[in-house]
Parts: sequence; structure tokens; C-alpha cells
Amino acid sequence: MIEVEKKFRPTDMQLKMMLEEAEFLGEKILEDFYYDYPDYRLFKNYVYFRNRNGNFELKIGDDEITGISDEIENEKDIKLYFKTKKPLPDFIAENLVPTIHYKTARKKYKKMEFAIDIDELDFGYKCIEIELLVSDKSKVQDAKRKIVEFAQHYNFEIKGVPAKRREYFRLVKPEIYKELYK
Repeated sequence: MIEVEKKFRPTDMQLKMMLEEAEFLGEKILEDFYYDYPDYRLFKNYVYFRNRNGNFELKIGDDEITGISDEIENEKDIKLYFKTKKPLPDFIAENLVPTIHYKTARKKYKKMEFAIDIDELDFGYKCIEIELLVSDKSKVQDAKRKIVEFAQHYNFEIKGVPAKRREYFRLVKPEIYKELYK
């Protein structure tokens, strides 16, 4: 599946309007650890390797610009990507360095076909994500259009909102931010 998402930073009133009649699915705390090589080659190539609440995930693609990424959550496939047979914790210890660590308080909603995540991160950043999952790339543009139309219905400002990873580096590790986003 391909995740198509767009981030927004609506006003409290816009958010309240959007959540009317939305189904509340629950809330949880997410703890993310991101890893990269010491030269940040994964981040520089739009590859994001993380451990979220004990589960490894690999996102490939510039989701900040394009709004799409391929997600690999199967450990076997992640090991294939890294060309290793070692357990992932051993591979990480021998090759990668921790680059990001944050916690997110997430509230999940569903409205019509849209998944809505409201995220508050422990370093002071807040945003919402509106998402659709599609089965193949031919459906991505239509999903993007649907997300924007849905947001416009509630008068959300349609503009680029920085990814959480980018904001983490900007606010917490500005020296790395300068290297990655010059």
C-alpha cells in the first residue's frame, strides 16, 4: 500500500469543525527512534528507518514534498533493503547511529474515507495529518486531490507544513538541520 498524506496546521475552530461527526478511534503515545549512517545518507536520500514502539519501519520516498512514501514494516524486507542477515538491533549497533528520538501524543479519527491524526510532539511541534491509502501509484494524484478538497471544505490553509523529522532537527539539533536542509 502507498500512504498519501498531507500535513496541516489548522486553527482550533477549523479542527473542531472537521472533527464534527468524525469517529474517534483512540489515542496513544508513540515513541520514535530514527537511525542513519553517520554521514546521514539515508535522510539525504529520503529513506527513514525508525523503531516506533518496538517495531521497525522503513519509509522510502520524499513524503514531505510529494506526500507519498512506500512503507516497509516487515523485518525480513527491511533486512533485504539493508542487505543484511543479522538481526536488526545488531545491524543498527554495528552500522548506524541514533539521529532522532521523540514522543508523540496522537489522537486518531476517521471521517468518511480519511484517516486523521492529530499529533503533539514532546519538543513543542503540533500538526495534523490527513491520509488515504491507495493500492498503486496510478491512484496517488486522485488521493492528493481528495485530501486537499477535504481540507478546503474546512477552510484549512493549503501550504507546505514541515515534516516532524525536519522540525525536530530545526528545533533540537540545528547543526544537523543545516547539513541536511541547506
